[in-house]
Order: sequence, then structure tokens, then C-alpha cells
Amino acid sequence: MHQKLYLYLNNFFDLMFYIIFVEPETPGNIGSVARVMKNFGFYNLILVNPVEITDEAYKLAVHAEEIIESAVIVGSLEEALTYVDMSVATSANTSGGVLRNYIAIENIAKKMSPEFKIGIVLGRESSGLTNEEVKLCDTITIIPTDRRYPTMNVSHALSIVLYELFKSNCCKKTNSFDDYELIEKNLLIDDFKRILSVVEEREYRRDNALTVFKHVLARGFNTRREIYTLKGIFRKITLKLEGDPEEKLI
Repeated sequence: MHQKLYLYLNNFFDLMFYIIFVEPETPGNIGSVARVMKNFGFYNLILVNPVEITDEAYKLAVHAEEIIESAVIVGSLEEALTYVDMSVATSANTSGGVLRNYIAIENIAKKMSPEFKIGIVLGRESSGLTNEEVKLCDTITIIPTDRRYPTMNVSHALSIVLYELFKSNCCKKTNSFDDYELIEKNLLIDDFKRILSVVEEREYRRDNALTVFKHVLARGFNTRREIYTLKGIFRKITLKLEGDPEEKLI
């Protein structure tokens, strides 16, 4: 497999999207995912620790073999997420914890900034994504289904997500991300961690608060000015909490 992404031009789209498939368990589903991707004009596939890719994958890909051939193969979700600036986990489970903090597919399509590289993260066919993997992502999306049988086939679920994104005409894969803005966002998260380390002693509460904060940032699709303003306020708070005698809260 080629160890780089092929970025295809498409006049319909304005964003760069990556489909991240975590530990696919059958070659057939890899092929089916590739076929769905090509149906809607998405070409960048990242496979995390996949099963061996056999002829079955190419057979079910039909005319999307090039997506499999150009897929990036990595050993962990953490590594896959280094390719993107924002990640959206998919899940059928909306009960409890961070899984309540989800964003509707149509809002991803409407509100996404054209400066971001977006990863749509798919879970295993049998068990989906773990809670720990969901926490690694910036936010989560769900597809409303009948509660008596909420779990969809992975390629069927992806087809709905990509259809909604395709309708929005927002998936061009040619824009480069502004590194400065990503650095500012990460610094903002670092400042929030510093605040939590002072005001919250319980580790699990800090972890939950950090996850919620990251989801709020992701759903807000913040501008550079908003991030810069928040970072300035957070910096004042951290300096005050850490005892800087020259820093005063407004």
C-alpha cells in the first residue's frame, strides 16, 4: 500500500475529508466502504490495524479499487488522528458520559470551516468504537435509528454520513489547514488543562471536563479571533491561579 494520501480534486467540494476505519474485521467491508466513498466523491481512506486485504476487498469495491490501493495503513487511532485537524467519531450509543455530547450530521455539513482537515472515524463491524477511542476524537455524530435495532452495517452508516456531507457541497480536498490556528487551539486546551489541575483534584472529573471542553470547541467551529480571545482570558486565569503577583483578574 502507498504510505501517503492521494488528494483528489473535485469541483463540488470545499473541504478535505478523511475516512478513518478502525480495525476493520473483514476485507469485504473495506471494499464496501471504498465503494461508498467513491459514490459520493471521497477518496482519502485511512485503515487502522486492518485485517489482511484480500481479493474480496477489491471485488466489493467494484470500481473503487484505487481508494484501497492508495489507503494509508497505520497501527493505532492516535496515529491516524495526526493526519487530521478535527475528528468526528461515529456511534450508535448515545447513553451516558461523553456520548451525550454529539453533533448532528447535518450540522457537520453546514458549519464546518473550510480550513480544517476532517476525519470521520468508523468503528469495528462487531463492536464499534470503544469509549476510550471516542474520547480521543473531538466530537461524535449519530444516525437516528429504531431503538429496537440501532446498530447499522458500517458501510450503510457511512453512506448516510457521506450523503449528508455531499448534499452540503462542502468536501473539497485541496485546502491547506492554517497551522497557526491549530497551534492556538491546542494552546487553549493546554491552558484549560492547567486551570483544571488547580481547581479540580479528582482525575476523573478533570478528564470529563476536558472531554466536554474539546467537544464544545469542536461544535463551535471557532474563528481564529474567538480562540485568541479565549486563550487570552484563560492565560490570565492560569497566571492568577498559579500565584503571579502582577496578574489581576478583570
